Amino acid sequence: MSLSLLIFLPLIGFLFNGFYHLKMARSEQKSSAMISGVIATGVMFAAFLVACTYYYMLSQLPADGRLFEQTLFQWMKLGGLNVSFALRLDSLSSLFVLIITGVGSLIHLYSIGYMSEDETPAKYFSFLNLFCFMMLNLVLGSNLPHVFLGWEGVGLASYLLIGYWYQDKDKVLAGQKAFIMNRIGDLGFLIAMFIAYKFVGSLDLIDLQKATLTPHVTTVFGLLIFFACTGKSAQIPLFTWLPDAMAGPTPVSALIHAATMVTSGIYLLTRLSPIIEASNTVLTVIGMVGVTTAFVAALMACAQTDIKKILAYSTISQLGFMFLACGVGSFESGVFHVMTHAFFKALLFLGAGSVIHALHEEQNIFKMGALRAKLPITSITFIAGWAAILGLPPFSGFFSKDEILWQSLSSPHGNVMLFIIAAASAFLTAFYMTRLLVLVFFGKSRVDPAKQKHIHEAPMTMAIPLMVLGVLSLVGGWFGEHHEHSGQEMMVMAASVILAGLGAGIAYQKYKNFEGEEKTNQFLMSGMGVDLAYLSVFAKGTGTLSKWFTTYVEEMIVQRTLRWSTAVVGLSGNLFRVVQVGSTQAYLMMILIAIVAIMAWVFLGVGQYGKL
Repeated sequence: MSLSLLIFLPLIGFLFNGFYHLKMARSEQKSSAMISGVIATGVMFAAFLVACTYYYMLSQLPADGRLFEQTLFQWMKLGGLNVSFALRLDSLSSLFVLIITGVGSLIHLYSIGYMSEDETPAKYFSFLNLFCFMMLNLVLGSNLPHVFLGWEGVGLASYLLIGYWYQDKDKVLAGQKAFIMNRIGDLGFLIAMFIAYKFVGSLDLIDLQKATLTPHVTTVFGLLIFFACTGKSAQIPLFTWLPDAMAGPTPVSALIHAATMVTSGIYLLTRLSPIIEASNTVLTVIGMVGVTTAFVAALMACAQTDIKKILAYSTISQLGFMFLACGVGSFESGVFHVMTHAFFKALLFLGAGSVIHALHEEQNIFKMGALRAKLPITSITFIAGWAAILGLPPFSGFFSKDEILWQSLSSPHGNVMLFIIAAASAFLTAFYMTRLLVLVFFGKSRVDPAKQKHIHEAPMTMAIPLMVLGVLSLVGGWFGEHHEHSGQEMMVMAASVILAGLGAGIAYQKYKNFEGEEKTNQFLMSGMGVDLAYLSVFAKGTGTLSKWFTTYVEEMIVQRTLRWSTAVVGLSGNLFRVVQVGSTQAYLMMILIAIVAIMAWVFLGVGQYGKL
């Protein structure tokens, strides 16, 4: 079996649906969501089966030899730089491949029902397959240029999917914002590659992992890589694009902004962990940024009224937990949380999509309520996702989140302050998620009467992924490696569960009989004004700087220089025009006069000649 099947299968789906869309568009006919969806889902499920086969084959190899590699072709050869287009599968990439293809298959299946009424479903599914193709290249690439190809590719695909409904200006702007914010972070990736080649002489990931760099180079390289990760994984200061990215179709939010693309920063840090761990400065920065993002995003989530934006800020917060794990040197815990988060957050997003679908695109949680009876499958599975993100035993989030909390306290790179802020973030998570759960599925109905009679459960193509992810949210935590817990660790786990119960209890008491609509904190609801600050400093600041350059550089320097140059050229032209009379006799006379003048200067000044 060829390793290349993992990337070629979704590529085939992308090409098929792309040509199918073009054919139907030319004939002015609507493509079939069932045909395009079955093809797209089929190639992803086939890729998942290939991934499962390779995962089993890896498990049969010795622990220090678990690696499969396939070189497809020679990609670049520039001087001493020799880059192959090669796929490399090991334990880390295998886990990410399983998440991408497994959860991706479920989201593709869900999309068949969700996008059934869309005008161009084949185009949607082609973009979805393109995203998965690029994401698989990102995690399977054997060198930094190959990883960067996938890194940029998922950025392009996310732009296409976020702005999929391009007739809506806000959705187009959201896609552009995501694209630009990611490009800012990608500058760090590019510079890091230049540094790697300068000081290592290779861009192969294995060579980089074995390289010995000076402390200064290690710190600079690590910080640049982390800066790239803040863009892709929506950490402070480049987090503002992700809430706006909820403008795309809900399955897109589940795939890109919960299960795959936003976790690519964790993958890259873990892949380069030998270099990252070699600098205490880099670890400290990652830990502080991660825990701060987790807390701040949780605060913002408490003030949101849009069901998808609550989950978006929740994603930012959970990503903060993953970066905190990397910052304290526990990369395994961070990757473990990537897996469990993929299960329960994809479930929560798809559950939200089912609610939105049932309420005819209503997203305000204060215009919902008492939906549990009319949406039984959605409500039960959503509760499983809620329990998992709260970290209640035995749900999946309990194992991974509590491991991160423990490592933030007990790791050599951890400390009490990191633990306290992380625990506070976990408390807020329990509060805002219970607020969401109660306002949507319990309490009193606040649904528009016109929509009330049309509420219906999702079709089976949407319900099956919900049920599978619900089961994974329950048992997924057992897939990780476990160890015996010390007494102190058991106390931390117990405290975490108590905190979650306290946050959930407060939210339940406050919202169980809530009527009307809550006046939320506008400062938190707007993302603490970060977007406005960016607009003032960068957007308006760039305009002001441009005007300054126009006035002082363009007009006073460039334009004046051009005018002076023009005047000099004109003056010289006028002078030369005096002697351009068009007469051969006149030109001969001028030559004769010049010869006589030169000879007079030589002979009459001979007494001084040689002294000059």
